[in-house]
Amino acid sequence: MFGFKSFGFKNTTVDFQPGLVSISGPNGSGKSNILDAIIFALGENRPKTMRVDKLRSLIHDIEGDRRGPKMARVSVHFDNSDRKIPVDSDSVTFTREMDDKGENIYYIDKKQTHRSQIIDLLDMANAGLHQLNAVQQGTVTRISEFTSEEKRQSIEDLIGLSYFDEKKKESEEQLEQADRRLEVAMAKMGEIKKRIDELEEERNQQLRNDLLTREVNRFNAIESANKLKTLKVSKLSKERNFHALTSEIKKFEEERTTIRKEAHEIESQKKKFMDEVNAYNQSKATIDSELTESIQKSEQEKSEINTAKKRFEHIETRLPEIKSELETLQVGRESLDSTITQMRLSIQQTNDERRRINEEVKTIDYELSKVRREQSEISIKKLEVDNKIKSLNSKFNAAKLSLSKLESEKNDIENKINLNTIKNSEFDQQSNNLERLKQKLESVIVNHKAAIDELKTRINKLNQQREKIQKDIDDVSLILEKASKSTAQYETKIRVVKGIMHEDYSISQLKSDSDALGIQGLVYEILSWDKEYERAALAVSSDMIKAIVVKDFTTLLNLADFVRSKKLPKLKIIPLDAIPKLTISPPKDSKIIGMLSDFIKCNGKFSSLKTLLFGNVVLVKSREDALNISKTGYKAVTLEGEFFEAKAGSVVIDFNSKISRLTKIITMSTSIDGLNRSIDLLRKYIQSKKYKLKRVENALKNYNDRLSISETGLATTSNNYSDLKTKLISTSRMGGQLSSRNSHLTRRIEYLQTEIAKQDSYVLSLEERIRIVSENYSDPRQTKIAQELSRLNEKKSAITTQQSNIVSELKEKESELAQFTAQETAEKLKSKNLHEEHVSLNEEKHQLETRLRILEKEYAATSENLVKLREKEQELISTSGKSVSQVNEFDSKLHELHDKEHSLTKEISTRERQSDALSRDLKELGENESQIQKLISHYGYTESIETFEVEPILKALSAEQRVLSESINRRAAEQYIDLATGYRSMSTRKNELEEERNSIVKFIESIEKDKRQTFLDAFDIVDKEIRVIFSKMTGGNAWLELENEDDIFSSGITYMIQFKDKPKRTSTSISGGEKTLAAVVFVLALQKLKPSPFYLFDEIDAHLDAPNSEKLAKIIEERSKGSQFLMVSLKDSVVEKAKLIYGVYPKNGVSHIVTYKDKRLPSMIT
Repeated sequence: MFGFKSFGFKNTTVDFQPGLVSISGPNGSGKSNILDAIIFALGENRPKTMRVDKLRSLIHDIEGDRRGPKMARVSVHFDNSDRKIPVDSDSVTFTREMDDKGENIYYIDKKQTHRSQIIDLLDMANAGLHQLNAVQQGTVTRISEFTSEEKRQSIEDLIGLSYFDEKKKESEEQLEQADRRLEVAMAKMGEIKKRIDELEEERNQQLRNDLLTREVNRFNAIESANKLKTLKVSKLSKERNFHALTSEIKKFEEERTTIRKEAHEIESQKKKFMDEVNAYNQSKATIDSELTESIQKSEQEKSEINTAKKRFEHIETRLPEIKSELETLQVGRESLDSTITQMRLSIQQTNDERRRINEEVKTIDYELSKVRREQSEISIKKLEVDNKIKSLNSKFNAAKLSLSKLESEKNDIENKINLNTIKNSEFDQQSNNLERLKQKLESVIVNHKAAIDELKTRINKLNQQREKIQKDIDDVSLILEKASKSTAQYETKIRVVKGIMHEDYSISQLKSDSDALGIQGLVYEILSWDKEYERAALAVSSDMIKAIVVKDFTTLLNLADFVRSKKLPKLKIIPLDAIPKLTISPPKDSKIIGMLSDFIKCNGKFSSLKTLLFGNVVLVKSREDALNISKTGYKAVTLEGEFFEAKAGSVVIDFNSKISRLTKIITMSTSIDGLNRSIDLLRKYIQSKKYKLKRVENALKNYNDRLSISETGLATTSNNYSDLKTKLISTSRMGGQLSSRNSHLTRRIEYLQTEIAKQDSYVLSLEERIRIVSENYSDPRQTKIAQELSRLNEKKSAITTQQSNIVSELKEKESELAQFTAQETAEKLKSKNLHEEHVSLNEEKHQLETRLRILEKEYAATSENLVKLREKEQELISTSGKSVSQVNEFDSKLHELHDKEHSLTKEISTRERQSDALSRDLKELGENESQIQKLISHYGYTESIETFEVEPILKALSAEQRVLSESINRRAAEQYIDLATGYRSMSTRKNELEEERNSIVKFIESIEKDKRQTFLDAFDIVDKEIRVIFSKMTGGNAWLELENEDDIFSSGITYMIQFKDKPKRTSTSISGGEKTLAAVVFVLALQKLKPSPFYLFDEIDAHLDAPNSEKLAKIIEERSKGSQFLMVSLKDSVVEKAKLIYGVYPKNGVSHIVTYKDKRLPSMIT
């Protein structure tokens, strides 16, 4: 230490030895600063723990005039030969320096490091700083005031239960996330299931549409096949015609070729002949040209003359005709004027007659009006009767109408019943078909389910078998491992013990046949004693404790012979019947406890053995008492195991002897050999189990694959079965509806028949009432008026007929007058036109006469020239008459051949046109045939498909398909499969999430279980330690109780105290000193949970009285054998027990240390 608190600016070294080290000194000397320096070096940063207000106050500040740096430095050296601190060194040094600014530097073996690294290394060695590793002043007082919850919390902190809480918190967060994921998955599955239901309906529509499409395609294919058959028949006919025409064309072309060859030969002959007469032709051509011109001119002139003459003759003929027509028109006009005058007179007379008849009509109308007024008076009276009849008639008509409606409704219902009956039979047939299909699907589903159940059963069995095999392997492996360790451990001991060959070996050999040899047991097996008398009992019976007890002396001899035959080492044998009966009275002395045999326990039949060994030994408390009793002639032994023979002849001291268990170890040798053989068998067993496990896993994989296939098949079949059930339900529902409708309609018909009968009766009743009312109505004046009205009407009718005839006659006469007037106008116009034509013809006649004279002169000159040319031509013809006949012969032949060729060409052309038409038709038919074949192939069928009339069916299916296609979802099936697959995968995912959630829940439960078990184990340890320590210190009892065993971590721990000869109480309801004692016991018990290599106690015995301090020192001394205890104390009992004592005293404000290595050595100041 340097510059730390009261130790000043000088290096102070304190060498702590193993065991209990006591630090003592007057108050204020700085003895507690040594412990503060240790925890300062190990990383403590809480000023309050080191009893200062701030860390800089740890620097020594009394030597204010000192020059040099002001700092505090502390180094702590650890013996690390056991390597508990994970540093590869036998010694580890932790150093901490702090300057006056409060800056800290840490070192490990002079290498700078961080505080966290030092703390981690110390925690690994279980030497970290916690409140029960370094117990400061006041800690015990605070612990004595702990509530039950704080006591439980202190145990939890020591064993690190926060680790379980952190794990549980993480797991609960994971569980919450798993629940959210599961909830989301369930929500998604719900939405998807709803969508699947929708898509299933859409898919059914799509399947129906696909079925309709296939049927439509099939019927289209059949229709196309029908067309194809018709087309093939037509094509075959046309092909035959085409082949016939082709044959005829070929035949005609051969004939035409022959004719053309003949014509070619004749033309060759003609050409040769024509070359000879070419000279004649040239001259003839010139004359022919001139002759032609003259003839044309002559003909033209002759034609003009003839035309002029014809026109002149026409004019000559027409002029008298015009004159005659004018005269005729004049006569006609005079006659027409007379007729028009007469017609006008006749019309005037007819108008006078019409006026007369109109007057008569007015007179008759007046009379009719008078009669009708009288009739109206009668009609008023008749009105009531007419209203009655009208009302009856309306009722009659309404009744007839109702009757007609009822009959019509009845007929309609009968038709509906017949139609529903037909539909119902169809639905019944369809339902039967669906039922059969349903039974098949149910059978398939049952088979699938049976297969799945069987596979699952097999899989479960295999899983159980696999788990069992795996568990067997694990258990056997664990047994094998433990057995191997045990055999290795005991084989060495057995070899050593067998090598020694002492009495334990003899005992082990005899124990195996104890019943046959008559062995009752060993002394230490037959006799027992309490723990506090163990030392005394072992000291007295150390020679005979392993002696064999037999019944009698004969058994002893037989046993001795057996031992001799087996050549076994020495052996002690006690025959029970040879033990004398001893009665020894204890000496009269107040210092003795009693005879030792009184404290030995055994069965009644072995009481003589107890007396033999312990009956003459007096049990006393102290060595001095034992020595005094021994001198009086008694054997005496103390509780600590100091045994004095009579007259103090010898002393046996037994402080720590134990009964060896070598006999048991030797006996185990046979079992170890058998165990080795069993280990070999276990190894073989494990190998066979692993091979069997592999076979089970292969079978599991096979069954899982088959299960997946079966589940897929079951899902498909279930979907089909659901669809079928829906259709079956729909069919049954429709059948039921039709039957119900027919029943309802039948009831309706029965009701209508009743109504019709009622209505028919009502109609007959109305007819009868109308007839009666009509017959009862009668009036005599009405007949007279009716006769008068009839007479007047007849008279008016006759006059009206005359009036109509007069009007008609008048209209006819007016029409004739109009005709005659129009005729007169037409004749006037015609007369005018004839006059104009007469003038025009006279002028044309004069012009024609002049033109004829000119044309006759020109024609005479042309005729003379023509005669001259013909004479020249005749001369040429006479010279070339023979050539002409030859040429005519050639021409005649050529003409005949050309006619034949032309005829053949015409025939060929006709047939070629027909052939072309047929070729085009055949080509078109071939294209149509190819298209129809492609169409049939497109529909997925061949030409061989069965054909029949499909048009009505096709129309109905096409109409249904059009209706479906308007609302169909084309991707419904694909989406349904995708969603169904996704739903199954989500179902699998949901199962995985549920398994994950369940595993998290199980993990949380295991955490809770482990946490609870860990706490209970720690609780048991602390409780046991408290019982032992408190009993040793006070002779009383103390223990811990859980306030609520069902809910440990929400309740506390009750610390129960029962001092000797006092009632039990809780630790919070006892006196202050007792509280301190209980708290110290509690601290010592807690330290047992995490044993540390060293402990720092700062005056924890300050409030204990001397006896309790002494007992505490004794307990700490016992514990210091395994750990180092550095204890600041002012109690002598602690100082006495310490192996090393340090005294601290102040001088000039600086603490100094004195070391006492042994009480009998002089002190040495360090």
